[in-house]
Amino acid sequence: MRLSALFEEFTQYLKVERGATHRSIDTYRRYFTYFVTFTKDQVKGPLLIADFTPELCRSYQYFMAAKELQPGSIRVRLAVLGSFGKWAVKHSRLEKNPMEIITLPAKKSRVPAVPKWEAVEEFLTRCPRLRDKAMLALMVYGGLRRSEVVRLNVGDYQPQFGLRRVLGKGGHEGTVPLPEVARTIANEYLAKERPGAAAGEPLFLVRYSYGGERKSRRISGQRVWKIVKDLGKRVGVDTIHPHAFRHACGVELLKRSSGNLRAVQEHLRHADIQTTTIYTRLAPHDLQKVVNLFDQNGGGVQ
Repeated sequence: MRLSALFEEFTQYLKVERGATHRSIDTYRRYFTYFVTFTKDQVKGPLLIADFTPELCRSYQYFMAAKELQPGSIRVRLAVLGSFGKWAVKHSRLEKNPMEIITLPAKKSRVPAVPKWEAVEEFLTRCPRLRDKAMLALMVYGGLRRSEVVRLNVGDYQPQFGLRRVLGKGGHEGTVPLPEVARTIANEYLAKERPGAAAGEPLFLVRYSYGGERKSRRISGQRVWKIVKDLGKRVGVDTIHPHAFRHACGVELLKRSSGNLRAVQEHLRHADIQTTTIYTRLAPHDLQKVVNLFDQNGGGVQ
């Protein structure tokens, strides 16, 4: 059986059982086609299931490295083959996944750009609209993702606590306590712009005219992005984006809690604490402050 025919079965599995989008499946097919194109000089005749070996996969990895592809590109192309091989073994189409013994290039660790806390506070100060200021407060002090902000309903907010229900990644629900400064902003927004709003209504709305009639709907993530970018231009920080406020929240909370990584993990609702450790990366000026501790008491060296 041709390997490409088996791969088509795999894409059907992705579509039907995993609910993959057409765009995702097209990406899988494109990366698999790169592999098939490479094998034309390696395999005589059609590429069969028996040809899908660790040796061929390793040769493909060396080939990509020789072409000076970025490690991230190599990783994702090999990951497609790995997922395909894992599925084939699970469905008894292969005895072993040839990608199991292949070591992927190290994943490059990126340290996100984090705005200074003074700049974050200026964003809140310069925010001209109560609704936008309330959304910003939830991202700054609650560490919410914009997708979490737009899903909130009025009843998810509790004035004396914060957010008693946040629908996060993977459908996981959690609670997020908020400091008084954030609750004061949210309370003012609800009192002045949403008095009497029902618990099941969206917490944040956009209002518009349609056919001469005033309408409203739940705010979208794209709209939140635009609000933040427009505010960034006003403040003079063009590079700002909604997720940067979540990073700023993590860094500032880590500093104020004297390095309590577990507290930051809990507040940001990270499933794995390894995700939280990125906030322990020190910026050069912070590192200089730490290094200067050696100078205290003469450095302890005579």
